[in-house]
Amino acid sequence: MKNLLSVFFLLWSCTLPAQSDTSTLQKQDAVTALKKIGIKASVESVKKLTEERITSKQRITLDHMRTVNQQAKIFLKRGIDTLSFNKFLASAKYSLETVKDGILINKGTNQTQRNLDVSAAILNELSTRIAAKKLLLQTYAAKVTALNLLIDSLSSDPSLFTFPEDSADVIKHAKRMIVTAMEVSPIDSALDKATTLIEEQELKTDLLLFDINSTREDIDIYSNHLASQSLEKEFPYIWQAPTYSRPLPDIARFSIAKEMILLRFYAEDHLIWILFMLLLLSGAWYFCKSLKKQLQAAAPAADPEVRNLVSIHPLAVSIVITFSVFQFLFAAPPFIFSFFLWLATAISLYIIFKNHISTYWRRFWLFTTLLFILAGIDNMILQASRPERYYMLLIAVTGSIYMTIVLITKKKAELKEKKILYFISIVLLFEVSSTLLNLFGRFNMAKSLMVAGYVSLIMGIVFLWTIRLIDEGLTLASSVYKQPSRRLFYLNFNRVGKQTPVIFYIILVVGWILIVARNFYHLRIYSASVNNFVTMERTIGDYKYSITSLFVFVFVIFCSLLLSKLVSYFSAEHEPVNATGTTGKRFSFGSWLLVIRIVIITAGLLIACAAAGIPLDKFTIIIGALSVGAGLGLQGLVNNLVSGLIISFEKPLNVGDIIEINGGFATVKSIGFRSSVARSVDGANLVIPNGDLLSRQVTNWTMNNHFRRCHLAVGVSYDTDIEHAKILLLEILKADERILNYPAPDVFFQAFGDSAIEIELIYWIRDIKEFLAVKSDLIAKIFTVFKKENITIPFPQQDLHIKRT
Repeated sequence: MKNLLSVFFLLWSCTLPAQSDTSTLQKQDAVTALKKIGIKASVESVKKLTEERITSKQRITLDHMRTVNQQAKIFLKRGIDTLSFNKFLASAKYSLETVKDGILINKGTNQTQRNLDVSAAILNELSTRIAAKKLLLQTYAAKVTALNLLIDSLSSDPSLFTFPEDSADVIKHAKRMIVTAMEVSPIDSALDKATTLIEEQELKTDLLLFDINSTREDIDIYSNHLASQSLEKEFPYIWQAPTYSRPLPDIARFSIAKEMILLRFYAEDHLIWILFMLLLLSGAWYFCKSLKKQLQAAAPAADPEVRNLVSIHPLAVSIVITFSVFQFLFAAPPFIFSFFLWLATAISLYIIFKNHISTYWRRFWLFTTLLFILAGIDNMILQASRPERYYMLLIAVTGSIYMTIVLITKKKAELKEKKILYFISIVLLFEVSSTLLNLFGRFNMAKSLMVAGYVSLIMGIVFLWTIRLIDEGLTLASSVYKQPSRRLFYLNFNRVGKQTPVIFYIILVVGWILIVARNFYHLRIYSASVNNFVTMERTIGDYKYSITSLFVFVFVIFCSLLLSKLVSYFSAEHEPVNATGTTGKRFSFGSWLLVIRIVIITAGLLIACAAAGIPLDKFTIIIGALSVGAGLGLQGLVNNLVSGLIISFEKPLNVGDIIEINGGFATVKSIGFRSSVARSVDGANLVIPNGDLLSRQVTNWTMNNHFRRCHLAVGVSYDTDIEHAKILLLEILKADERILNYPAPDVFFQAFGDSAIEIELIYWIRDIKEFLAVKSDLIAKIFTVFKKENITIPFPQQDLHIKRT
């Protein structure tokens, strides 16, 4: 500022008027001084500006360091829980050591396929979970390293070590740096410790992963060896002395430990599906209880023709149906998980059998379930021993003898399901084969056959009764819910029918085959070859595909089309009946049905393309080609499709509406993509393009309600007391409950006819469908009353006069 004042003074002095030569010299000296002052001021200004910029940058850098320091504090507080991580590693190590028992430790004479399978499943799960933990560590380590590098780069910024010339400013800058260093130093040390700790945890994780992978490789070698020698002798004959002996309690101990570890892992991974199945069970139980309540309200005397197992045992029936059908939601479940589902189903079925089947066959189911439980427990023993072989032999021989007795007994006529005899024959074949193979040292195949036999029998009977119970439930629902109910989401049981669809039988048969085949681990070689064939990537041009992706594409499209059909099939078309017996407000999905179906199919197509890996840009090309085709030659098709959408949104007509078209009456049955279907009063199905429904005049008799105004003409003779006749007609109209009281019916004298006084009856009926019935009943009633009151209804007549000339 002083320099600026000096310059200003000199400039002012130079502008004064010249007085002499002396003043001229003074001006020159002033100009020279002015230049010197300008140069000096410029240098000082640049120097000061540089210092200010450096000071500003220093403050920004220090503030940034404090901000990063706060972020590092928060990050370290939310860091990895070391205690929990170490506990996880300890649990994983325990699981790994448990897996090694019976395979790498205490190996025995030979391996068992069950032990290898359970151990491999545990190792796969451990590998997945530890890999996830390792990824978490790597992400955490990357963040710590980034924070460390950022703090180091900020603290090594050269601008921080450029000090100003003013000593006071130097002291201020030094204090700021000291304060910042005191704040950053602990966090810097904490980050270094965190880096060291993470490196230690990563080392532990890597070592554990290496141990898991090496153990899994050993198991794969053992599994391939067993699968390739499935029918060869594995152990000594049962009458020979064993070459290796381990106490059965020790085997049971580590077997239970492995099974429980696998069950815990599987339950944690599929918790959502388990909750979903329990939710389905609750829904099925609610449905069965609702049927029971409706049945009790409709038939307090419990008519035996209506009363069935669904109403007697709602919870047991729900468990059987839900667990039988929806067990296939779980991919590759361990045996112990499936065993508990099957056991719950078998117990529930025994409760259903109580007081329903004969004592002989109820005892058969109880004894068969007991053998199934013993076989299932044996299947969870993972290492072979001589006591277990005797135990297997006892179960197989007992089952063979008992099934033989059942087949030759004369109690077969008491069976509710005759197909059970086929499953009994399969069990007999499996158990006899298991006995022979066990005697001659083929342990793994013998165990697979023994367990598969009882599983096939239990699940075969369960599936047969599942279909039977579904049929009984549908029959009961059709008899109880004659009209769609809000409680059951307006499901139309009249359309569902009383029989299980054939596709359901096919699904259960395929499911039974898969359940039985799952016990034969020797089929994995063939399944692996098939899996490699269907998952192998193939190339057409730039597009890569596999048979699996094509199957997924077709399957998703099929499911979307099926769901679209189900939505249309199960939608309600009837009016719910309220407590007074009159029809209430109609609920129908028909108006939105087309939109819902289009959304379902479109979503299915997009999901199918995404699941199959089909690029959507190729899909847009197809849509563009179709658009060109629509513009050139598909105008009619597009017109009908758009008309269908307009009908769905504007609702000029709905499913179930009665319309008048081409001079006839018809009931709308469905609104499709291109056309709609209406059923005429004669029973014919009229296929009407959606465009015609909008472009032509269509009379909708039930758009808002089912009321209809009706007319009936009647004539009385001229000698009739017409006021008395009017009173009689009004009484007849008011006595009919199908005729509305508001608007009130009325009677009008229309005209003087040739042979009668013409009277017109005007009335409103509740339901247009009753139009003809009400008219017929009124004519009959009027005829009867008029005849009783001696009122003549004249018929047309003419007098013929012959004039003679």
